[in-house]
Amino acid sequence: MTSKIMIVDNHFIIREGIKLIFESHSDYDVAYEAADGDEAIDIIKKSQVDLVLLDIKMPKKDGFEVMSFIHDHFPDLPVVVLSTFDNVVNIQRMLKLGAKGYLLKDASTETIFTTIDSAITGNMVLQNQISDILFSQNHTETSPEETQNYNLSEKELKILSRVARGVKIKLIALEMHLSERTIKSNLTDIYIKMNVSTGVQAVALAVKNNLIDIDSHIFRTKKADLSSAFFKLLEVRI
Repeated sequence: MTSKIMIVDNHFIIREGIKLIFESHSDYDVAYEAADGDEAIDIIKKSQVDLVLLDIKMPKKDGFEVMSFIHDHFPDLPVVVLSTFDNVVNIQRMLKLGAKGYLLKDASTETIFTTIDSAITGNMVLQNQISDILFSQNHTETSPEETQNYNLSEKELKILSRVARGVKIKLIALEMHLSERTIKSNLTDIYIKMNVSTGVQAVALAVKNNLIDIDSHIFRTKKADLSSAFFKLLEVRI
């Protein structure tokens, strides 16, 4: 079944360029376009949109206002931000409002479709450049004695512990008597608090800072010596 995409960008040439990219992908149809936030909200109210590609800087209502409207009224509608702004404040704000991805406008076609494919299924994927911005912000090398708790709640730690064991979202929701949507929202909150973009990074930092204790051979290593090779061993899909 073809998914209906809406492009929200005030630049005509950008919208046309994105439409050309989608012409080669039969799974998606650019069915709607909007040149400003008001027009986007009006289309969302009246039409069956499956995913929104959203710019930030626009006349009338900007991308943040559109994202806030979607968060409040259409929380299950996936949104991928497509912007030239790569500052951490904008990225964190959009993810906090529920965006499933954040792409820079120079992203490759492969990255665009990888992000959209994930967003359509309710998952979050960030391109490497965005992930690096989030992960590097406020993170420096620490000694074993210098740990952080990231203000994670007891519920968030329980969720993160299950993620670390490879438990899928659906089963986590069943075990904790919560909806899948709630678990995904909690995971987004965790990512923002820890300034990370994936479950792998969140689990690795939690283990490094003694926030979760996993009885698994993967974690039988000195927490101070966690390396990039260690992160690659964690095959957690969020």
